[in-house]
Amino acid sequence: MPAATRIPSLLYYVGSHQLLKEVAARLRLIATPGDRLPEGLWEKNHAIRRDAKTAAEDGERADRGRDQFEGLLWDPRQEWARRTTLVSPGSPALFARPDLPPFLTAWRDGEADWPFAGEPFPRDFLLAGHPLLRLRALLPDWPAPGYARDRVHLDAGEQLAAGLLLARGDRFDLLAQVVEAGGRALLDEVRPAFETSTREGTARALRDALADDRRRRDHLFGEYAAEPDPEPDQRWITIDWDAVRRAVDADNPELRRQAPELVTHPRCPEELRALVATQWTDRLVWSRLLSDRPTGLHLLRTLPLQRDLSLSAPLSYVAEGGVDVADILELAHPADLVLRDAAGLPGAARRYPGQCVITRQDQEGAMRLVRGITESADHHLGDDPGAWTIGCRLVDGRRFTGSVNELLKRAGARRPLPDAVPRAGDRPAPERWDGRR
Repeated sequence: MPAATRIPSLLYYVGSHQLLKEVAARLRLIATPGDRLPEGLWEKNHAIRRDAKTAAEDGERADRGRDQFEGLLWDPRQEWARRTTLVSPGSPALFARPDLPPFLTAWRDGEADWPFAGEPFPRDFLLAGHPLLRLRALLPDWPAPGYARDRVHLDAGEQLAAGLLLARGDRFDLLAQVVEAGGRALLDEVRPAFETSTREGTARALRDALADDRRRRDHLFGEYAAEPDPEPDQRWITIDWDAVRRAVDADNPELRRQAPELVTHPRCPEELRALVATQWTDRLVWSRLLSDRPTGLHLLRTLPLQRDLSLSAPLSYVAEGGVDVADILELAHPADLVLRDAAGLPGAARRYPGQCVITRQDQEGAMRLVRGITESADHHLGDDPGAWTIGCRLVDGRRFTGSVNELLKRAGARRPLPDAVPRAGDRPAPERWDGRR
């Protein structure tokens, strides 16, 4: 095979070694099916199929774990009073019900010990608004020795927000318990506000301290709040969107840091989300964009992918109810960049800015996307070398700019583009969407 010959991205997803050789021969990448495959093709193909299988197994395991977790959570026999190594799957809906889970009621009434003794406080519980869970976050069990201060369960802002929640609920009795716990529960910088609010019987000191903390860490709160003194514990404050739009146009560096929070705001204008999407490819920004399903679908449908934008990386962190793999296969385009991004092939960048260690979760989006592609390809193309060959020629040609599903459906029906002349080589980058189409 000549060194300059490009291997079509779809070829890496073929389902078997024998089929891979047959398609490669039809594409003239090798002379006959008995010849050796181009270097790296079989290795990458094998890795893709292995990742797809792993993603399927992980998905089944996660579903079982979620069912088990939610079952135990509301089990009237109070299973949670026993020690467990079960890890929460992170469902924000776990505490949507107004009543308390049995394990929490039993702990409150002194009928059972706290079931997470000696373990970090489950951060999923911080999504609940009930004061008992917030208080428990401030009163962790400290199984000394070796349980250092850097493992405190809430940062300063979270501790102040929890304290303010209790104060506004007139639960100064619980605040007093937190203050009495001293350094076991409270960080040094927040303790004066807790002591003052407890002594005065008002929320004033906690509110002022939280407002100051949020102004330091939240650029939107400090610079773009429409009202002069917004409530510091309200996540969604009213924003001056015109001022934000001007700052985005100017590529304000501080606002760039706040982009994930900006695009998550429920009242962020749609065109501003699109503007952020066209300017910033950071995976945290895109995970938030894709987590809002209407926004994510709109962007996938209208915004051609660029080589510097990965969808697989942010997909690892998309919230439940956001864009999923099926949406990407149906809408994201061109298909070539989706296939390359999922498999980590040359021609698409999968960046992790400022991240020294790539974790398993960072890779989950790519593995889930690979699973979706292989399952869809097997469904549409099966073991038909002719269909796979047409698909490879389509994806490597200059004229096909559709989605993965469009590619597979056309190839499965053995319908090449009319008058298409497939050519090897990189396709030109699609024009960036400007928000006006």
